[in-house]
Amino acid sequence: MFDVIRKYLPLFDAEGGGAPGGGEGGDGGEGGGDPGDAGGGAWTAPEGIPSEFIGANADETLGKLLGGFNDVSTRFTGMRDKLSKMPAAPKTPDLYSFEPGENLSPFFGDLSQDKMFSAARDAAHKHGMSQEQFSGFLADTFGPMAEAGLLSTPFDAAAELTSFQNATGLDKAGVSRELQATDTFAKGLIAQLDIPQGLADQAKGLLLGMTDTAAGNIVLQALAKRMNASGFGLEGRGGNEGALTEADLHKLDADPRIDPANREHSDPEKRFDPELRQRYDAAYKRLYG
Repeated sequence: MFDVIRKYLPLFDAEGGGAPGGGEGGDGGEGGGDPGDAGGGAWTAPEGIPSEFIGANADETLGKLLGGFNDVSTRFTGMRDKLSKMPAAPKTPDLYSFEPGENLSPFFGDLSQDKMFSAARDAAHKHGMSQEQFSGFLADTFGPMAEAGLLSTPFDAAAELTSFQNATGLDKAGVSRELQATDTFAKGLIAQLDIPQGLADQAKGLLLGMTDTAAGNIVLQALAKRMNASGFGLEGRGGNEGALTEADLHKLDADPRIDPANREHSDPEKRFDPELRQRYDAAYKRLYG
């Protein structure tokens, strides 16, 4: 406020109101008279003062200026207080956190390893979002998507293995063997399919992606069985990898895995394998009629 007053001290000087010795007479003679007539002319406000603050004389002008200053000061103080109470962004992006509610928890895995979540934190920090705003934004964005069935649960390899084992009733050794056979079948199949070059990589990824899930492996197994039962095998592949050759059949004649009597064999590697037996029978039918 004092800076403003000092800035407009010339207002007084322009009228002679602030000059020393201005009591009785001073340099103006015997005193009295209208101060606005000091200097022998009309009072003029200094340049730069907005017209709405200019009064008839220096006192009136200064009064308007002080009133405007007080109004601005009050408004600024209120805004400053309001800004000081507004939520602020954390110092670094990694300080953002998110605790998904029950409706969202199935769709969020380990966020510390989630690159999309890391990118979201960086963007929130860039735009000055507070922790509360960040959490609210994520909840209000993904909540409706979850309700609409647009979100998928994170991939869980252990859960997929358990689901496959429960569906097939195999032990761990059997699960490993079957998944390896399915992977080999999928790779052999995609290699022999006639797919346009522009979509070859996408098609390969789509088919091999099925080997990552329990349901996908079950579908591939069913497809392999159907192909073998129909005599449609994968060319150039023997053993468990595709259609059985004549040499494969001779090797399997004495294999305990094609003997139904070995269902309870103590060695899982020699236990009856119904899929192998089915392929064995289909190959005999295909080769010998």
